[in-house]
Amino acid sequence: MVLMLSNQDVASVLTMDACMAALEDAFVEQAHGRAINQVRYDVNLPLTARPERKARYEFKTMVGLLPKVGMSALRMSSTLNHKPVKFDVERAERLYLSPSGGVTGLIQLYSMETGEPLAFMPDGVVQGMRVGGTFGLATKHLAREDASVMGLFGSGWQARFQVAATREVRNLKLVKVFSPTLEHRERFARDVSAEYGVPVKAVESPEEAAADVDILISATNAHARLIREDYVHNGMHVAAVQNEISNEAVQKADLQVTHTSKGYWVYEGGEGRGQEGELISQLNGMWDYPELPLLEDMIVGRIPGRTSADQITMFRGHGLGIQFAAVGALAYNLARARGLGHEIPGDWFVQTEHT
Repeated sequence: MVLMLSNQDVASVLTMDACMAALEDAFVEQAHGRAINQVRYDVNLPLTARPERKARYEFKTMVGLLPKVGMSALRMSSTLNHKPVKFDVERAERLYLSPSGGVTGLIQLYSMETGEPLAFMPDGVVQGMRVGGTFGLATKHLAREDASVMGLFGSGWQARFQVAATREVRNLKLVKVFSPTLEHRERFARDVSAEYGVPVKAVESPEEAAADVDILISATNAHARLIREDYVHNGMHVAAVQNEISNEAVQKADLQVTHTSKGYWVYEGGEGRGQEGELISQLNGMWDYPELPLLEDMIVGRIPGRTSADQITMFRGHGLGIQFAAVGALAYNLARARGLGHEIPGDWFVQTEHT
């Protein structure tokens, strides 16, 4: 039988501490050559029905094999996207055009013993947990032990998981959050304070969010280098979910760490490009630095993390398939043990003919 899980099912069984433990174990497996990833691929074409929005259809895939949990994972999304300019910054946003008003993103888990499908689930909660959890592991090794004040750019879906993960590894006494919309940042401060028991203060500018903090994280959908050079000071740990750190700020870092050296491939079709599209970028490491230490090597002790209180450390990752295998397998096992989800016949997905 194949277990079908909802985001609500996944959210009811996953905790950040358990996710971080699963992710850390997966990185250990990868460091020792016992797990493998397929580089992420984004393939997209213009959405000709909506030229005024410069919208595009995108199909994205990530694959990870994690033998320790006996599963492989395929994370895919089929989405319609555009890049509106808001507050003078270009942003990456989904278009919610399905009849239900939702978007499609799925995690598929397969048995590495039989090849059969085990579970399907939406990627929303797992996506937030795996990004937040991975950044939390980086904070564990890179932030000062006494770090207690966090500056946060962004008040959306990803941002709340950054707070959840950081509080697992540091004694947070204050989070200062900035996003351009007053209502959004104030609601975030209220909700996250209540959920995680950490004081969260909505502030009026990015300068205020970055001032006098030990940890500075950007988790927005902006296509802009939001973290400027003057925001970064000795002893600070800095991280960004996208390429939101200026090159001048990067140059101040004493230690930069990523969790993949291969980045991802983006193929764009249309506008006179050939039928196979055109490879427009392969993002190596982060911030255009191709050779950076890896988080997995820091976790297993091959390389040191922070070595002094005044170092400036930075982290950025593009995502790995084994993250979905690790967190997806955890959600599957916990949900199955609690009798959650719906089962459908596995025979619907297997065949005796050759593939």
